[in-house]
Amino acid sequence: MNIKITHRNAKVSDSIKEKVEAWLSSSQERYEVITSAHIILDSTDRQDMAEASIHIAGKDIFAKAEADNLYAALDALADKIDRQLDKIHQKHIGKKGSQKPVIDEEALSPA
Repeated sequence: MNIKITHRNAKVSDSIKEKVEAWLSSSQERYEVITSAHIILDSTDRQDMAEASIHIAGKDIFAKAEADNLYAALDALADKIDRQLDKIHQKHIGKKGSQKPVIDEEALSPA
């Protein structure tokens, strides 16, 4: 997995890098579809912003989150991306030959 972390106003600290890499590696273990990720961080006087563009097999996922501090913005971003990955993962699982439910016709017919 190729990870690129960019901070618009400052240098990316080691703790931020570790947090992002830990989150992406846990997501990769669960969903096994992430090929590359680009995380952009931005800090202003009032809000901190984090946005992610993640490439998976055949799709790109984008999310953006703002919070009072950078760690809270990263947590919100991780939740948003993980929900999107879970939705895509559930679509793939649902298409892999799940059988239709069997309807008991005797129970449906009036006696």
